[in-house]
Amino acid sequence: MIVSEQFVQLLVMVLSGIAVGFIIDSVRLIVFSTPKRSSLRRWMMVFELLTWILLGGLTYYLLFWLKDGAWRAYDPLAQIAGIFLYQTFFQTFLRFIAKVLVNIIWRPFWFVVELIIAIIRQILQILMNIGAFILRPFVKIYSYLSYTFLKKVRFIKYNKRQQ
Repeated sequence: MIVSEQFVQLLVMVLSGIAVGFIIDSVRLIVFSTPKRSSLRRWMMVFELLTWILLGGLTYYLLFWLKDGAWRAYDPLAQIAGIFLYQTFFQTFLRFIAKVLVNIIWRPFWFVVELIIAIIRQILQILMNIGAFILRPFVKIYSYLSYTFLKKVRFIKYNKRQQ
C-alpha cells in the first residue's frame, strides 16, 4: 500500500469522524426538539446507544470496504480526530443546518404523528363509550340477577342447615 492511498484512507476516516459527530449531534437535537413527555425523549439513552452501535457498524463496514478488513492503529485515532474537528470547527454551521432541517421536516412530522395518535385515541374512546352504553343494561340485569340468585342460594343453604 502506497503512502498516497494511506493518506486518502486517513482523510476518509477523519471525514467519517466528522459525519459521526454530526449524526450524534443531530440525533440529540431531534430528541430534544420533541415534547418532554414524548416516548422518544423517555427512551433517549436507548435511542442514542442504538445510534452509536449503528455508527460503529457502519465505521467497520467502511474500514472493510476501504482497506479490505485491514485495521490500522491510526484509524480510530483519525475518527476521534474527526469528531474533535467537528466539535471545534464545524459544529456551529452544521448544527444550524440541522436545526433548520428539524424545524422544516421533523417538527411538522412529529405534529402529524401526534395528531394521528390523538385522533385514534378519541375514536377508541368514543367506541368504548358506545360499547359501555350498549352493555350497561345487560350489566345491570346481570348484576341484579346474580345478586338475587346469590341471595336465594344463601337462603337455601341456610334452610338446609336447619333441617
